[in-house]
Amino acid sequence: MVMIEYSYAPQFMDLGAFQPINKWLDEKTFIELYGDAALGWCAADGQIYGTPQDSGAIAMFYRQDLFDQYGLTVPKTRKELIEQARKFKQVAPSNLKYYAPPIGNTMWWIGQVWMAGGKLFDYHDGNWYIHFTNPIAVEVFETLGACFDEGIFDLEMWWNADWFNSLNQGTTAVVENGSWFAEWLRYNAPESEGKWRVAIPPQWNPAKPTNGMLGGSGFYVSSHSKNPEAAAIFVNWLNSHPNSLKCLHNYSNLPIMVSTRYEEVLDEVSGPDAFFGGQNIVETLWEAHELVNTTFVVLPIMSNVDESLSLLIQEYVDGKIKRFADILPRWEKQVISTMKEFGYSNMITGKLP
Repeated sequence: MVMIEYSYAPQFMDLGAFQPINKWLDEKTFIELYGDAALGWCAADGQIYGTPQDSGAIAMFYRQDLFDQYGLTVPKTRKELIEQARKFKQVAPSNLKYYAPPIGNTMWWIGQVWMAGGKLFDYHDGNWYIHFTNPIAVEVFETLGACFDEGIFDLEMWWNADWFNSLNQGTTAVVENGSWFAEWLRYNAPESEGKWRVAIPPQWNPAKPTNGMLGGSGFYVSSHSKNPEAAAIFVNWLNSHPNSLKCLHNYSNLPIMVSTRYEEVLDEVSGPDAFFGGQNIVETLWEAHELVNTTFVVLPIMSNVDESLSLLIQEYVDGKIKRFADILPRWEKQVISTMKEFGYSNMITGKLP
């Protein structure tokens, strides 16, 4: 069996790298244990290939010390997020950032659209649907883009030494990331212990609260497995049995929240967390996960989708693209071209199912 991030699993499915486990884990049982949405992460065309483990539900991680120092409040809506960013830029030193999304990291941007209740693409009845320039996605890129254009939001390269140091030193007030980021901070920014807090991400439409995902991984049965029945039984036990869920929580510190049986161990694994100033972050992350009420299906060329977006955002940073929102139609055009280049004739563009 192999552990793969949900956003890249379809590439492996498409290449035949997994084998179906339906005869040992049927769809009805899968839904009972993991919910309808998880089928989009672990199955395709009626074939189930594995089970989901941790949640990538987006959460807002923020520096309580910076919020206290500069008189900030925790934003509940996107409008409030922008207002707080503008206030921060007025009162904080220029070396500090309020909100600095990544240059690239495709799932972060897809997660923003998903959080707003939309999609960029989908898969239905054997066809890939691609429509980046739908109204919800356009609103997200226009709204965020205006903040980049104005200079109240920043862009920076994530996952390098400079970014790691910035998290330790507290030069960025707010980071939106998947729920697993709590574990990542704990081990990679140890000097910042006690200074972080977690909140539900500011809503695009507070009247209809929802959330998106950024990452999370499943365990899939490899096509090379000579004991697929044993592998299927194990990946199901691993990600749904209460005893396993408690062990996974305690020893991996990941948000093992996808299984419907997680509620059976919730009280046992939650409690004050010293790294987050004594906050019971499990309750907050669970609430964030519960707001994820739709699935997502990613394209089978996600490596190319990610590279395309990274280059376009870099062009914006370099001044070659004037309006950030203009990235969206260019990105769509490049992705459609790549799908065609890879031979996907089962593609419908300009609408979603």
